Amino acid sequence: MKALALHPPGAEAAPEEPSAIRIMAGTIAIGSFAAGLYITNALLAVARYHIPHPAIEIVTRLFAMFWLWAPLAPIAWWAAQRWPLAAGRLAPRLAIHLAIGLALWLAHALLFWGALNLREALDIAPVTLGVRWPPAKISQLVVLVDTDLAIYGMIVAASITWRNHARAVASRTWRDRVDSRRSTALLEALRRQLRPHFVLNALNMALSELATRPRRAKAVLGDLAELLESTERLEGHLVSLDAELDIVRAHAAIEQARFSDRLELQWDIAVPRDSVKVPPFSIQTLFENAVRHGLEQSPGRFTIAIEADSTPQGVRIRVRDSGGRIEPGETRGSGIALDNLRTRLALLFGEGASVTLFVQGSWTVAQLIVPAARP
Repeated sequence: MKALALHPPGAEAAPEEPSAIRIMAGTIAIGSFAAGLYITNALLAVARYHIPHPAIEIVTRLFAMFWLWAPLAPIAWWAAQRWPLAAGRLAPRLAIHLAIGLALWLAHALLFWGALNLREALDIAPVTLGVRWPPAKISQLVVLVDTDLAIYGMIVAASITWRNHARAVASRTWRDRVDSRRSTALLEALRRQLRPHFVLNALNMALSELATRPRRAKAVLGDLAELLESTERLEGHLVSLDAELDIVRAHAAIEQARFSDRLELQWDIAVPRDSVKVPPFSIQTLFENAVRHGLEQSPGRFTIAIEADSTPQGVRIRVRDSGGRIEPGETRGSGIALDNLRTRLALLFGEGASVTLFVQGSWTVAQLIVPAARP
């Protein structure tokens, strides 16, 4: 069997970074939203206090201020990935980001100054608020520093959040892939365990009956063929209840022939067989457990009841047998097949599914609960 190459999340390739174009497009989109808020507030103030300030100047200035961060945002994003804010290096990393933030503020101030002068040259609106180069006063240069540093900090925070989210998704995808492959391996192991067990029992029984009761031998071989065909049709991690019960019926027919009809079956399925989903071989495992630890240990007639109904916890499936006891130290509930089933349930449903064995009156009950299928 070919080994599966699985690597922990840390060994996998780092999450793919968004392209510079996507970062710039996101910056423009978010900047447009922020500019819209600022513009609305500024126009309301102008109207309320009757300030003689042209609306076109406010609109173009604020859109230019935010949009001009688009070519600078990929640099801030890269800096956040190059110097992440780790707990052990927080102070030096903060100093690096402060220096980069100030450099980007200076670059943005130059771009902003150029855009406003271009706006004046195109006779759209005059340069206002003292944004000129070189500045007449140092206060005119620092007019954007608080806003630009805040924007830089938001880009760094967005970059760190995106990276952490991407790593979490990659880790969750890796765990899901491992769980899926593990569940598939367990199912294949159970399928391999099932085939030789039933094939040998059924063939031995058919051979022993061939000379004296050929019809019975033929029926056993027919049930065996149906059982093997049903197991081949089971694909995926969940199958319909009806498909699972087909396996149990074929299995039960072989066991009834094997034990000279002293096995009595009772069926009470009170849920839709097509909509209820169960793991493959789940009910068959419980049925085989009842045969191996109950029927094979009982000399007289033996009854196995297979029931399914709905409960607030989900779909409850019971395989009851008239064994009626579980001796101290008995390994009836800890065999390989049952452990396999418990592991598959945990992988598929977490804590939403369970398998329990208990005695109820004169019955030994194996109970399987799986979540109800969502409409």
